[in-house]
Amino acid sequence: MTVIKEVEVIPLNIPFVRPFKISRGFVGAPGKPGEHIYVKLVTSDGEVGWGEARPMPSWMYETFEGVYIVLQKYLSKVLVGKSPFALNLIHAEMDKALAPVVSSGHPFAKSAVDIALYDLIGKTLGAPVHALLGGKLSDYVEMSALISGDPESVGEYAKEMWSKGYRCFKLKIMGDAEGDWKLVQALLDAVPEALIWLDANQAYASHSIMSLLRRLENLENIVCMEQPVPTYDFEGLRRIAAKTRIPIAVDESVFSHYDLLKLVSMGAADLVVLKVAKSGLRGSLKIHALAEAAGVGCMGSGMTESGVGLAASIHLFSTLRLIAPVDTNGPQFLEDLIVSGLEISGARVRVPDKPGLGVKVEEDKLERYRVELGL
Repeated sequence: MTVIKEVEVIPLNIPFVRPFKISRGFVGAPGKPGEHIYVKLVTSDGEVGWGEARPMPSWMYETFEGVYIVLQKYLSKVLVGKSPFALNLIHAEMDKALAPVVSSGHPFAKSAVDIALYDLIGKTLGAPVHALLGGKLSDYVEMSALISGDPESVGEYAKEMWSKGYRCFKLKIMGDAEGDWKLVQALLDAVPEALIWLDANQAYASHSIMSLLRRLENLENIVCMEQPVPTYDFEGLRRIAAKTRIPIAVDESVFSHYDLLKLVSMGAADLVVLKVAKSGLRGSLKIHALAEAAGVGCMGSGMTESGVGLAASIHLFSTLRLIAPVDTNGPQFLEDLIVSGLEISGARVRVPDKPGLGVKVEEDKLERYRVELGL
């Protein structure tokens, strides 16, 4: 029987080609690279599976160094000697080694393992990951354009991305109602037909956002308002959802189906944002199933992952009915995706059909971007 023989954890710094800022700080910029962790699983018969984590402590608590230590010291012990097909057992033992608190324990690290396991299973069976998830619904996944900055740069970049075929724009807003309204106006002045997906990244309180929502209600092309309040403020989400006709989407408040169950029972979410980076493939399917049963719509997003995380997201999103083009934004911001095999044309990504994730990690590039953590 094939078992996992080796686990390698590779910390990387991947350069950004343009600035990316959210309300809680910079995600990355030229001279400020993104922090990524690659996981390489090698089986007893020589097959290799790849996973990726994209820690971002301004977004949630897992740090670059923390994910590395968790994978290297704790989760690798769970994996060695196990069959890559033992998903239930491996996930149970990961949760035993690093216990969930409320709903999730070190979700980014565990997601990287989950991706690598699916890559291994697909390669072993000779099947693409999307087939393991039930099969793709389309050959392509359409992406949204992610935009942040001042009104002038927002308008200029929106025109550029519209010319490349993007029709949905995820606009990062910063928590100042008047300033954020100007950002929306600048985007609409530049591309009047755009669909606008607003993301506050927890920047508001339930009382401070209402003046902005009242203005937005007069616009027909607002897809949603994502995560207006802090991750823990379920009551604030409930109050906002009850007072506005703008659909309220949750992201940082939902890492698992347990989180979503609470929000659904409170009437605090119209939409949920799926991210492989925070929930893995397995966990995302559980969230989607509960959302579908509860009549909550699903959207797809990312964490500026490079090629491994992007490929995993594309496989997942190709199997689901989502309400808007997905925000898988690595191709917009990263200098290098570090893989071959992804076909990206404008706003569309072709769903890979080769076994596993269907991409080849260019290991010479791993050496180029590898960093020493000095732990």
